[in-house]
Amino acid sequence: MENQEENEAQVEEIKETEVRESVEDEGKLPFPRATITNLVRKNVSKGKQIKGTVKDEMNLWVANMIEIIAGKMNSQPYTFVNYDMLKDAIAPYEEIADINSQRTDLTQHISKIKEECNALINKIDKADKSTAVALKLEDDKLPFPKATITNKLRSSLEDGKTIKGPVKRGLNVWLGRVVASVSKKMDSFPYPYIDRSMFKDAIEPYEAISEIELEKERIIQQMESIKTACDILTSEVERKFKM
Repeated sequence: MENQEENEAQVEEIKETEVRESVEDEGKLPFPRATITNLVRKNVSKGKQIKGTVKDEMNLWVANMIEIIAGKMNSQPYTFVNYDMLKDAIAPYEEIADINSQRTDLTQHISKIKEECNALINKIDKADKSTAVALKLEDDKLPFPKATITNKLRSSLEDGKTIKGPVKRGLNVWLGRVVASVSKKMDSFPYPYIDRSMFKDAIEPYEAISEIELEKERIIQQMESIKTACDILTSEVERKFKM
């Protein structure tokens, strides 16, 4: 145990020497050593020894802080720097004491965004399912010839797929409903005739459905992407906003 402590002390001494030599090689420190030492000593417990490396690195670090803040003020498109610019430049450092509460606040807001994405996805899915209707398939009389519906279906399906009876009858009944709905729409126009423009107007909602469904899929994909981004953001905030 004693040997380990001695080794650690030797390593620390070597590091101190390297830092001090590096400082000496680079020339004078930005501030008088006594200035930094006195400032540090005022804010540490009485009797604690302040290693030379701490004094020198604090000296260099303070100078670097000035460069960073000056750079932030210099980025403003003006020919001067004023007190308001200084306040803006140092504001992020003044918030360090509240960084943990900021982390909590950010993660909560990100979580809400993710919840809202889930809610929107569920709403779209629920809306689609709620509009599905039950078709009366027991009626003997169908609006279209069975063979015509079956043949049209088969020509649009992969070879070898079996078409169940309820599908044939269900599509037959549903298409009858569609024709009835379109006809009523055309009949609603206040004219003694029905022309092509009325027909086009009546079928427009049906023609737009494919595009609307694609748009719903795109929205869901975007929401899933946002959820993934939220997970990444949460991980980054938890990692970087920890003091």
